[in-house]
Amino acid sequence: MSKLKKRLDYLKKDDIKKRWETIESREDLSTKDKLDKLVKISLKRKKKQKETERIEIEQPQEENTFIQRDFSYPLQSVYGKLKLTDWQQVTSQQLAVLFGEEEFLQISPMKLLFFDTETTGLSGGTGTIPFLLGFGFFEEDRFNVKIFILNDLSREEEFLTEVDQFLESRDYSGVVTYNGKGFDFPLMETRYILYRKRFPLLKTPHLDFLYPARVLWKNTYESRKLGYLGDVLLGLSRGEDIDSSQVPMLYFNYLRSNAFELIEKVVQHNALDLVGLSALLLLGIKYVDDISFTNDEGEILGAAVLYEKYGDFDKANELYGLVKKSAARADTIAKAVKRKSIIVKRKKLYDEAKELWKILSHAQDRYAVRELSVHFEHREKDYFKALEFVRRGLETIDLTEAQRADFEKRFQRLNKKIKALEPDPDES
Repeated sequence: MSKLKKRLDYLKKDDIKKRWETIESREDLSTKDKLDKLVKISLKRKKKQKETERIEIEQPQEENTFIQRDFSYPLQSVYGKLKLTDWQQVTSQQLAVLFGEEEFLQISPMKLLFFDTETTGLSGGTGTIPFLLGFGFFEEDRFNVKIFILNDLSREEEFLTEVDQFLESRDYSGVVTYNGKGFDFPLMETRYILYRKRFPLLKTPHLDFLYPARVLWKNTYESRKLGYLGDVLLGLSRGEDIDSSQVPMLYFNYLRSNAFELIEKVVQHNALDLVGLSALLLLGIKYVDDISFTNDEGEILGAAVLYEKYGDFDKANELYGLVKKSAARADTIAKAVKRKSIIVKRKKLYDEAKELWKILSHAQDRYAVRELSVHFEHREKDYFKALEFVRRGLETIDLTEAQRADFEKRFQRLNKKIKALEPDPDES
């Protein structure tokens, strides 16, 4: 009886209530039989899946070191504005621009390997074990996902050996993650070191899409979580998705009960993350390559920042100018004007930079006020005008202690220069 109640803890309470009201009225069943029937009904899954969503091939569970689950998504599947078939036109140049790394010019886009983990904890460290490793890759006319699930914590080394064999069998040019640099890769490296091995993906070019995603969507959306962006941008609704904080508990209960249905949603969640990552990365590439794909001025600003990071200042300057002319939000305009002023200053187009700084100075932008002071002092030798902007900074802008010290130092220096220009009364 207690075991049945524990299994019910992982089901949705609202669903349980409705089903229980129906079953409880049956007088021919004992309480134990009723609970048993409730569990069986609640855990029953639909066997048929739409081809456009996935094809799942299952291995018998048995007493193996690991379980393998395979999912397959047709490239003709539509995600928001695009199809995965568009990956066939992606170039290494586009990847290099998006990630700001020239080394990615050597990557073959259709040979990318997408990687994600599910772990026994969210803090990392030697006590955290990646019990699920998911890999996504293009193959013929499909995007396939292969997921390995550790079935016995005491056999992790064998599990990693099986994963190594899979990686050795594939020809991939780079690995794509979402926060892999901050979490997945350090964790995997730690696990491999414990067994005196080296994580194979460390030798592969690593494209962590979290960083470009933050740049592209920081001025548009409140969250840059993969699931959130997949939902709002691609229509990849999670429906009854699980909370990440529940994953470790579900896994440990699976190990105790051997009931795969407890982690089935975790596996599906991981597969959806991988196909979602491939589609979201494709959308990011589209945004940078053609701004007509964007939906918001903040996304155009993000594309401009990525071009600037890559070193294509002409394209960045062009996009900043477009945001300056067409954006409606004051904060977006200010950010574009500021970045544009940095580029034109780098090109020594000081008159153009001065006009941009003046626009920003009306909003009491510290950077612009300081740049105007420097400009009038050193380039135009107009110390009075320079002093005017220093005063504005000291009187109207909220400065840190270091910033105030900088402005006060300029104030004293400019006063000395102005005093030096005044005629000596003894010589008059």
